[in-house]
Amino acid sequence: MADTSNGLMYGVAKVTFKAAGAEGQEKTLAWLDENGMQPAGNAPSFLDVFAAQVTDGPVDSIMTNPGSDAFTMNLIQLNAQSMVDVFGGKAGADGSYTPPAKMLANGVLTITMHSGHGFRIFNARLSRNGFQNGINMQNVLAMGIRVDMLKPTDGKDRRYRTYPPGTEDFDAIDAVEDAKE
Repeated sequence: MADTSNGLMYGVAKVTFKAAGAEGQEKTLAWLDENGMQPAGNAPSFLDVFAAQVTDGPVDSIMTNPGSDAFTMNLIQLNAQSMVDVFGGKAGADGSYTPPAKMLANGVLTITMHSGHGFRIFNARLSRNGFQNGINMQNVLAMGIRVDMLKPTDGKDRRYRTYPPGTEDFDAIDAVEDAKE
């Protein structure tokens, strides 16, 4: 089915994550704050090459760093199971949470949007980005999370894929599109 939407992607409806090598289904991440997911990547950097004979600007520009794509988000539902679903660690029977030594996780992250679109990162690295918002009567404490889009480890070129509104089976589209590579 062709995409007949206006192409505007907005609103975080659901975020799921399946850790690399994990058995079972992807897990839905708990609530994010109202800022949703914010861009956090870096622009490419270039080295300008100048020649003594050319006085009006560079003769070439060489890319020295291709840049990166990333998002940040603030997880506000900090119950033990939510934290275990993202970073691992231990949830106590009493609801307590003990984090792992390193709060890093790699896997597939899928964002479903209120606009109906989907966005999947095939090798997402989630890392703890410190506590956010503060503890007071105007905010709720949040765990900041950085989501880096890394080169896939399966040999494919795609780092992410977008899906038009109405798409329900992202895995089926991935199987078809990945077979074309």
